[in-house]
Amino acid sequence: MSQLWIASTAFDEMLDEAERVYPLETGGVLVGYAADDGDLVVQHVIGPGLSAQHKRQRFHPDHDWQCRRLDEIFEISSGQAVYVGDWHTHPDGSPQMSWLDKRTLRGIARYREAALARPLMLIGAGGAERWRWQAHRYSGDRMGGLNISVDVLELRLFGS
Repeated sequence: MSQLWIASTAFDEMLDEAERVYPLETGGVLVGYAADDGDLVVQHVIGPGLSAQHKRQRFHPDHDWQCRRLDEIFEISSGQAVYVGDWHTHPDGSPQMSWLDKRTLRGIARYREAALARPLMLIGAGGAERWRWQAHRYSGDRMGGLNISVDVLELRLFGS
């Protein structure tokens, strides 16, 4: 099983944001790199942005703000930290991917500017200090694009 390594500080940022907005959905961007062994490493997370819209079963990020933050992290890291996928919450739900999540993940994989053939989607489910997280990585289309395949990754924290 492949693994997703995530900095504990980045993971804590996601938890804080999930708690702040609960019972509404929230999310953001995952920034890091692919290790030589194929494992993904998330060093930073970017939140939803100040102009994001949070709803019970959906949220719309402040895309322009997220892009500016991603550019800043890219520059500071001398190009080492890049976009690796998205994260979001399913308040009082399941960390499984919805049909919209699957469609979004396939869209990211097909978006040339993202330059990411196997993007990641990290979903946090639950709420009120009882979150469960599951990482999904795009692995391709099945049945002529009518369905997608994903790998579920083992989540590992690193750092203090």
